[in-house]
Amino acid sequence: MSKYYMLLLLTSALWGGNFVASKLLVPHASPLSLTFMRWTIAVLFLFPIVLKKERSVRLQKRGIIPLIAMGMTGVVLFNVFMFQALRYTSADHVGLISTLNPMAIALVAYVVYREKLTMRQWLAMTVSLIGVLLFMTHGQLHRVLHVNIGDVWMIAAVIVWGIYSACAKAVMKWYSPLAATFWSGVFGVVGLLPFVSSFSVHHVNVSFLLALIYTSIGATVLAMFLWNVGVKQVGATTAGMFLNFNPLFTALFAYILLHETLTVAQWIGSFITITGVVLFTKK
Repeated sequence: MSKYYMLLLLTSALWGGNFVASKLLVPHASPLSLTFMRWTIAVLFLFPIVLKKERSVRLQKRGIIPLIAMGMTGVVLFNVFMFQALRYTSADHVGLISTLNPMAIALVAYVVYREKLTMRQWLAMTVSLIGVLLFMTHGQLHRVLHVNIGDVWMIAAVIVWGIYSACAKAVMKWYSPLAATFWSGVFGVVGLLPFVSSFSVHHVNVSFLLALIYTSIGATVLAMFLWNVGVKQVGATTAGMFLNFNPLFTALFAYILLHETLTVAQWIGSFITITGVVLFTKK
């Protein structure tokens, strides 16, 4: 069983490093261009994997509308908002705010599917929100109206991810997670085609190419594969706990590669946020 824990830890590291790699990309291209390149590469690598695992990549008429919605939200809007956030704020900030994803998913499910939230979960969301606000304001909550615009973009990305997940729940009636990821990626890329003429990339270097490969293959295709293996072997609940390591890996990689540092108040805010997430996801 321990080897599957290591796989999940590696998955967390891949996702945590995604924000650092993405931060290296933003000086070279627009958010739309980066999203298109990332998911075009990912779709090309996913195609043979889906073909082998599913024995077919045939698109069914059932579920096509929520699949398109997944592409427009989770592939296009989430990535565009994330890259836009990284133009103005640090990878550390983006990594921590992303820990609110489970809560955004639950809130959207509460609104769309009427799924109930317990009192503990409402309390956990409040705790995490306080932690994020402490982090974003460097411990000065009275400055909450003057937060970094990049942090606001990432909060928007988290909300979009909740909508994407609600669409994914509908799609899973007809498609496997692997096929759903592939087809949502296809629809996302197709949705970006009208904007291709405005795409531009400048000052391409080795670090840009490595970061693009990492975000496209490492943090998308490989991480998804390892995550599915981990969930199958240890269960979704146990696997979900490893997501709490994501911001820690982001902070570590951001410190090593980007020389980003956190204040004492931000470390306290991080601890409070992660505590709330653990409380929220605990069964």
